[in-house]
Amino acid sequence: MNNQNDETNARSLQGAEDEIDLLELWRVLVKNKLMILAAMFAAALLSAGISLLMHNIYRGEVLLAPAQSGDNKSSGFASVLGGLGGLSSLVGVTLSGGSTEQNLAVLQSREFLWNFVQEKKLMPILFEDDWDAEHKKWKESDPKKQPGEMDVYRLFNKNGVLDIQNDKKTGLITVAVDWKDPALAADWANSLVERLNQYLAQKAIARSESNLKYLNEQLMSTQIEEMRKTLFDLIANEQKSVMLAKTQKDFAFKVLDPAVEPDKKVKPKRFLIVILTTFAAGFLAILYAFIKEGIAKRREEESAREISAT
Repeated sequence: MNNQNDETNARSLQGAEDEIDLLELWRVLVKNKLMILAAMFAAALLSAGISLLMHNIYRGEVLLAPAQSGDNKSSGFASVLGGLGGLSSLVGVTLSGGSTEQNLAVLQSREFLWNFVQEKKLMPILFEDDWDAEHKKWKESDPKKQPGEMDVYRLFNKNGVLDIQNDKKTGLITVAVDWKDPALAADWANSLVERLNQYLAQKAIARSESNLKYLNEQLMSTQIEEMRKTLFDLIANEQKSVMLAKTQKDFAFKVLDPAVEPDKKVKPKRFLIVILTTFAAGFLAILYAFIKEGIAKRREEESAREISAT
């Protein structure tokens, strides 16, 4: 019976302490409400002003699907070499073309992006803060301090100018370019895809022409009829590949929906910036109020102990 009474009293005391703590917290908030509200208001004004200074960013998007010519080529080679064991390794011909992931990696590569920027003469646009438009030269005279290849790579891949989404379920690919000029965003997105198809086609042509040279040399040096027949088939396939690469516009990726000039920005989300900044400032102000009150209370307790000790 006594134990039950003790437990009841302990719970009552605990509840009273919790109530006192909550009242104390509320007292601190009420005491510092002007400071908290002022901090939130100032943060809202500051974030609104900063967000208004940010450039509107627009997104140009191209919807793609992988072209099938590479798969057909691979299957054609496989049928030619079927049943002939290690002939493919013997003649040194690569049967498979680049996969979708490899081709997209080319699009994001440093070399490809640098060549694209150079061809389109985009450096003064991409790095306008470093470009003296009046005198048409870089503000920094030292070439080592001027924007270069790695800056272009970081701008597109690290700073979010280029965004690639590969949907594994549907096989569809979205290539997007984010820029402050909507017309340029759409133009660059379309141009990147067009340039990628051209680049991969040129690589395929060079590879096939190299294979053709090798196959013709092998054909001249062998007298085995079965081998010669296989070489003739391989040469025919390589010639077909060259023809397709030269005539097929959508070599690696077929454009399902080209980019058009966007009419709405994608960022900055000014309202969200203001709301989040305001709540963050309020939280920090409340935290500061509690810390300040805690320090003041501890000093009062220390002063009281010193007075009582004397």
